[in-house]
Amino acid sequence: MVKALLRWLAGVLLVALPLWTAAATAVIYQPQRRDRDVAAAQWPRLFAEVRKQGFDTLVVQWTQYGDAFANPDEHAWLLQRVRDARAAGLHIVLGLGSDPAFFTVQNQKKGDEMTGYLQSLSRRNAEVAHRWVADLGSDAIAGWYLPMEIDDVRWNDPKARVQLRDYLSTEQRQLDGIAPRPVYVTSFFAGHMAPDSYAALVADVQRSGVRAWVQDGAGTQRLEQGARNLYLAAAGQCEGAHAQGFVYEMFRQTGTDQAFTATALSPADADATLARRAPCGGDSVFFELRYLPVADGVLPR
Repeated sequence: MVKALLRWLAGVLLVALPLWTAAATAVIYQPQRRDRDVAAAQWPRLFAEVRKQGFDTLVVQWTQYGDAFANPDEHAWLLQRVRDARAAGLHIVLGLGSDPAFFTVQNQKKGDEMTGYLQSLSRRNAEVAHRWVADLGSDAIAGWYLPMEIDDVRWNDPKARVQLRDYLSTEQRQLDGIAPRPVYVTSFFAGHMAPDSYAALVADVQRSGVRAWVQDGAGTQRLEQGARNLYLAAAGQCEGAHAQGFVYEMFRQTGTDQAFTATALSPADADATLARRAPCGGDSVFFELRYLPVADGVLPR
């Protein structure tokens, strides 16, 4: 038992050390099927440029999106992109399975129905994690990412909050049994909770063992900058269980949430956003790879 525990601790420290001892400067990559049209030779060059820009981590938002990237050909394509990123010197935080209907379902299901739905997500995530550990190797994975987004509407209810904490704790324990790495999730706010109440939601996520990255909302622009700053300040207080980091949005949304469209930032705004850093020594995460200036003309937007 003692030897097994020591081996487990050694594995955690060896693989997770870059993310645990210093704040990550990460960029999220949201795989799209249309990205398969990008020439294979362009990916290593893109990731090398990303690394040169000062990023140390690539967060793959999902490795399955509904049935996308689940079949052997699409899985092999995404696996190679992750290998390209690692070869460029980037650590990999690997997203799991994403349900395109997540927000619709979470608004429809209550009580035990929601618990059952979350359990189904957890089972799929275990399958996806096992598949990627088998194909990529656990040493190549620096962290796990849960591709759900925690909003300030559904999880405001106390009973729903208990469900959320239980689900996140279960995911953290489950993934520890597959490959023990830090587990991350993002959260966003749209003014449905007071800033202090939202900060308490973020603290609850942190206490579950899963690390919360808070989206800054600058791209979606659901709130004006002054209001956004109040939420970010509350979630970023360095006392207590504050956010693990912030996600800085590199786009401006031009369409609805149901038919998302966006444009990249101007060069000046992109430079200003890329200079931002999370408080409290937290992770600085940027969304999304295709909106980075170095990806202009490479990845479709």
